Amino acid sequence: MSRIPRTALLWLVAALITAGAVFVIAGDDDDGGSPPQTSVEPSRSQTSVESTRSRPEPAPSGHRPRHDDWRQHPRSTRAAVREAVAESKSPRLDPDQREAAATVRQYVAALNARDGQRACALFVPGALARLDLPRDRGDCASSLSASVGYRDPRGTPVYERSRVARLPSVVIDGTAARVTATIVTRFADNREPSVEDDVVYLVRGDDRWLIAKPSITLYRAIGVGDIPPQALAPP
Repeated sequence: MSRIPRTALLWLVAALITAGAVFVIAGDDDDGGSPPQTSVEPSRSQTSVESTRSRPEPAPSGHRPRHDDWRQHPRSTRAAVREAVAESKSPRLDPDQREAAATVRQYVAALNARDGQRACALFVPGALARLDLPRDRGDCASSLSASVGYRDPRGTPVYERSRVARLPSVVIDGTAARVTATIVTRFADNREPSVEDDVVYLVRGDDRWLIAKPSITLYRAIGVGDIPPQALAPP
């Protein structure tokens, strides 16, 4: 083969290769297909932002438990009760004062025991006649036994038990006595206990002190939400 035909042949091959490449490129453009998709993984900064948003925000440092969360913090509640009780001091009592104070303790113990007969016997006859007991059973003893711990439909605290924590004052004036007792009352349904000073008025009977009128503790025991102000007034 001569030099000229070989050169011409080389040019022809190169021209065919170039034409084929152009045809392929033109075919891709005219096909209407979308270019291949490239997946891009999120950067570390994007991932950290997403994970941070999905986490619950921590409670602020000054957050305090709600009032109805006291069951989760029983120590703080007991400490508050002890602190409140410690503010009232018990005086030194003479024998007559101790006897009046003993009547008050028996009164609270009878309510805790749901013992209406014993509780009614500690009152002056007729002292509970005007008390509207939520469960009427025809007589003082039965009605009071049934009414202690009454669950009022209006949602007032349901009495569980009380205790005399302190006796800040026992004042005797002839045949009358006034006992101020710091009472800690616990309620059902895990409500917070109450700490308050109850005033119990007594009169001297033939051989013992008797309670002259219902006091705050009795109203608490029968589920009265709005205690009348006269509960603290003298009889």
